[in-house]
Amino acid sequence: MRVVILGAGGVGGYLGARLIAGGADVTFLVRERRAGQLTSMGLVLESPLGDFASPVKVMMAGTTPDPYPDAVILACKEPALAAAIEAVAPVLGPSTRLLPVLNGVRHLDVLAARFPATTLLGGIVHGATDLRPDGTVVHLSPFMTVLAGPVIGGSDAVGSEVVARLKAGGVDAHATHEIRQDMWNKFVFLAAFAGITCLMRASIGAIMATEQGRTRILALLEETQSVAEAEGFSPPQDLMGEYRDLLTEQGSPYTASMLRDIEAGRRTEGTHILGDMLARARRHGLETPILEIAAQHVEAYERRLDMSAKAAGSDT
Repeated sequence: MRVVILGAGGVGGYLGARLIAGGADVTFLVRERRAGQLTSMGLVLESPLGDFASPVKVMMAGTTPDPYPDAVILACKEPALAAAIEAVAPVLGPSTRLLPVLNGVRHLDVLAARFPATTLLGGIVHGATDLRPDGTVVHLSPFMTVLAGPVIGGSDAVGSEVVARLKAGGVDAHATHEIRQDMWNKFVFLAAFAGITCLMRASIGAIMATEQGRTRILALLEETQSVAEAEGFSPPQDLMGEYRDLLTEQGSPYTASMLRDIEAGRRTEGTHILGDMLARARRHGLETPILEIAAQHVEAYERRLDMSAKAAGSDT
């Protein structure tokens, strides 16, 4: 199986390592700096589920592969989606599947409109990863689960093989026939998780240690759940129970990747996650006061980055 992965950061690097371990022929479509790291040191993964280190194939944007890959995995964050779309356009053959593993849901409509002739799969990654400045991919959570399936239709042979290769590489991977519902389930959790940890600039454990921490966390989770229900994607009650437990665990050190982006001074998925969830809430006339504050908090951070970049440009 031939797979091209756009991005070799935390998620793309992890999936690529496990696909290679599962016997897939993987090429990473990356920018020049990351290509240099991968060429010189190979792909290095540190994970509680098993380390990985190996030379890997790389390609740059604008290259047309021969033959075309069976699947292209988009493993970028939403701020890079527009550039990613243009980069993968020459890589998509007549039978190539496109599998984005971005957070949120609105990118599915963007990709379907841009590539109407391409079979689109949906994907979800449950697990925390990061990319160190030296190029090492670090797996931060004790688990990693991947769900994938066709956006339209009951099954897809290529999508199922991607899942099989991940399983062979040691990933808890599953093919699903309800990927939109699965994506909404994660969307509900992530918007609450990212919203509260970014708003409070703290881990779940630190927030829980405050006087009204538990109340605020659960209120935000109820708000995001209400949006999913209004959209017709109500999460199962047992899953909501798991989300409540995860988001109110005493002493939990976990923070959302969105907060880690803020702390590193990077662009975030704030508009794609919190902004999109808030826009949907407003369309349905829902009251979501904590979500609104959290979304505006991250928006203000993004605007500050814009102002800093503009000021730096005017000084040169």
